[in-house]
Amino acid sequence: MATMQVRNSVTLIGNLGQDPNVRTTDAGLTITDFTLATNEYYRDKDGNRQTRTDWHRVKAFGKLAEVFAQHLAKGSQLAVVGSLRYDKWIDKHDQVRTTAEVIAHSFTFLSGGRGPLTDELTEDNTLVAEPAPAAAPAKASAAARKPAARKRKATTAKATTAAAPATADNGDDLPF
Repeated sequence: MATMQVRNSVTLIGNLGQDPNVRTTDAGLTITDFTLATNEYYRDKDGNRQTRTDWHRVKAFGKLAEVFAQHLAKGSQLAVVGSLRYDKWIDKHDQVRTTAEVIAHSFTFLSGGRGPLTDELTEDNTLVAEPAPAAAPAKASAAARKPAARKRKATTAKATTAAAPATADNGDDLPF
């Protein structure tokens, strides 16, 4: 039985609701967090177009956080790929609350932010967090498996075709 690789992966495309919040830990690690608004469009029962906006918390660490801090501003549009993480905390009324946030692994600028883009980005305005996400090798291996599957199907079809004339020559195996 083949095992399926399960991965915590989120892709969001939206606009920054405010300038990123940047801080540095005592150990020197840069952390940037911001809110990202995504829109969903639908038609209500009367046929009118409606918009639903959801707000997402996004957090980045290290080099990726530094790039966000330098180049993103309120209103910037970007695509973020990351993983979903939940944090539990207790509010002032002693209620247990849960907050969801996306830990960014890579992104693509979709509109201008502030500051010029530098050579730290790839040709298509993306930057991948270090270490690189595991999704890239998984996609390559999945693509590599597809041609092998096609070859197996073709081999099976040829074997069936080759066996059919041999059965037809033998009069005892005919269905009528």
